[in-house]
Amino acid sequence: MMKKPFLSLSAVALSLFAAMAACAGAISVAGPWIPEAPPNAKALAAYMTIANASSARVSLATVSSPDFRLVEIHMTDMSHGMAHMMKQKNLPVEAGGSVDLRPGGFHLMLMEPLRALRAGDEVRLRLSFDNGETLDVTAVVKNP
Repeated sequence: MMKKPFLSLSAVALSLFAAMAACAGAISVAGPWIPEAPPNAKALAAYMTIANASSARVSLATVSSPDFRLVEIHMTDMSHGMAHMMKQKNLPVEAGGSVDLRPGGFHLMLMEPLRALRAGDEVRLRLSFDNGETLDVTAVVKNP
């Protein structure tokens, strides 16, 4: 008599686990890089492509790095011939879509470097998404 409820609960639990596993790891990053800046620069930018292979929209919520005091999500806005950096609360990535972080558009603003960075250096970034997923990414500093 107890076997049927137990089997039903087991089947439900297994289905939920399978659904969660299908969604896990659906976010990926390609081509992360940072343009080399002058030696005393107080801020740098990071660029990459973030892809979402899941069936649900996700948003990049926060970014951190052991090499910078602060990392923010920014968008470059060109108005009246001048570029303005606008801080973003998050960065949505549609289901099955991708977002390019590139010069003149969305980017990660890396502020207050804790060490000098030269071309060839690597910077660790931790991207945290609103679905609880985190990605540890290594961006290479390059000559622009």
